[in-house]
Amino acid sequence: MWQVIGASTQGTSHIRFGSPCQDAHGYQVLENCVIAAVADGLGSAAKSDEGAKLAIGKTLDELVQALAGNQPDNTENWIQALSNAFAQARQSLEQTAETSSLPLREYGTTLIAVVVTPNWLAVGHIGDGAVVALIEDDTLETVSAPQRGEYANEVTPLTAQNALDFVRFSARPISVKAVALLSDGLQNLSINAATRTPYAPFFTPFFDAIGQVIDIDETSKQLADFLDSERICSKTDDDKTLVVVGKVQPEREKLYSDAKVE
Repeated sequence: MWQVIGASTQGTSHIRFGSPCQDAHGYQVLENCVIAAVADGLGSAAKSDEGAKLAIGKTLDELVQALAGNQPDNTENWIQALSNAFAQARQSLEQTAETSSLPLREYGTTLIAVVVTPNWLAVGHIGDGAVVALIEDDTLETVSAPQRGEYANEVTPLTAQNALDFVRFSARPISVKAVALLSDGLQNLSINAATRTPYAPFFTPFFDAIGQVIDIDETSKQLADFLDSERICSKTDDDKTLVVVGKVQPEREKLYSDAKVE
C-alpha cells in the first residue's frame, strides 16, 4: 500500500517582504503507482507562484492520462512519458503567458516529477531541488541531485529558452521503499553539496514514518508544522517543500519528529 504526505510552506524572507509562497507540490495515488511533483517558482519572476502551480497541475494531469492504461515496461517509454508531460507543462506556461500578455519568464519555475511503481522509479528534473530514495536493501541514494548552473545560485527554469533540452530524465527497473522530493529551500539541510549524498539523519525519520499506517491529512499538517519550525527556519529563510512517498513497512517504528538537519 502506497502512502504520500506533502507540504509547501512560506519562507521567512518571503513573509518579511510580503512575497507569496512560490513553491508548489502535488501527487496522485493510482491503483499501482504514485505520481508526485514539486516546483519552485523563481524569486525574480512576478508570477512564479502561479507558474509553479500550473506546472504541477499539467504534469500530473498528463502523467495520469499516460499511465491510466498500460504502464511502460522499458526505460525508453518511461522517459517518453515524462518528456511529454514536461513538454505539455511548458506549453501550458507559454499559453498562460500569452493570454496574460506577459513575458514567459514571469512564470519561471523549476520542476521535479517522479513516478514510483512496485518495479520502476522514473524521474524528470529541471532546476534545483532533489530526489532521494530508500532502496529495498535500505540503501539511501540521491536519485536526482540539484542542477548546478555556471554561476552560484543560477537555475535553469522550465521557462528558459530550449528548457526541454536541459531536463534530466531517468528510469530504472528498481524497487524502492520510499522516495522524497524536495525544493531548494531544504537541499542545503539534507544534501551534501560537495558529494551530493543524502544526510541520513534528515531522511530516515520521514521514511520510517511513511512506512507506517498513518492519517495522511494529520501527518501532512504535522509535516507543515515541522517545516515552519524554528529549527528549520533558523537554517533557511526560503520557501520549503517536501513530499514523501512510501510503502507501508510494518517493522518501521520511528517518527519523523526525530528528523535532524545539517
